[in-house]
Amino acid sequence: MHRTQIYFDEPLFAAIRQRAARANLSISAYIRELIQKELELEKELMVPVDFSGFAGLWEDSEISQESLRQKAWK
Repeated sequence: MHRTQIYFDEPLFAAIRQRAARANLSISAYIRELIQKELELEKELMVPVDFSGFAGLWEDSEISQESLRQKAWK
C-alpha cells in the first residue's frame, strides 16, 4: 500500500471524521472506500456502447441531401 499525505480544511476534515465514525471505519479506510466507489462509477460510465445493431439500418433508404430537402419542403 502506498502512503500519501493530504491536507484538509477543518470543516471538511470534521465531516470526514464523523462519517468515518458512523461507518465504523478509520479515516483512511473511509477515504479509500470513497475513492474506490468514485473510480468504479467512472469505469461504469465509460463502458463502450455496442452500436452494431444499428449497422445497415438505413441501407435501403434514400438519404441523399436532395431527397431530404424534398421531404422537408413537402
